[in-house]
Amino acid sequence: MPASMVPLGEAARLSGRTPQALKELADADEVFAVFVSGHYWFDPSRLPERLPLPEELQGALPELMTAQEVANLFRVHPKTVSSWARQGKLTYIRTLGGHRRYSADDVRQLLKEQTTDDEPDRPDHDGRDDPDGRPA
Repeated sequence: MPASMVPLGEAARLSGRTPQALKELADADEVFAVFVSGHYWFDPSRLPERLPLPEELQGALPELMTAQEVANLFRVHPKTVSSWARQGKLTYIRTLGGHRRYSADDVRQLLKEQTTDDEPDRPDHDGRDDPDGRPA
């Protein structure tokens, strides 16, 4: 697979859509995707624009949030939130019952980092790297 292609999960995160929604767009030829060996691959520069943030982020968030609540805001699976916590991307506290809780401030900070650092570069040209028009 060319290095510029990303798997379905990463494309969903970059575009702010669910994996199922991206599959449906790809099947309807509304977004460019390659289906290889049972997996969808997407060109990040040709993904649809990121959807606006959920209304929950515009107002007040609960001081402490569950993985499910954070996942709903980021449009990812709760296990992804747990993975971010293990990687140190999102700090958490443990309840007396052993469950993780995430602070609203940390969630907002991670969202800010992801929306500024992880936006895919969108080329101003037709996606070809060579000025002669040949693909890279």
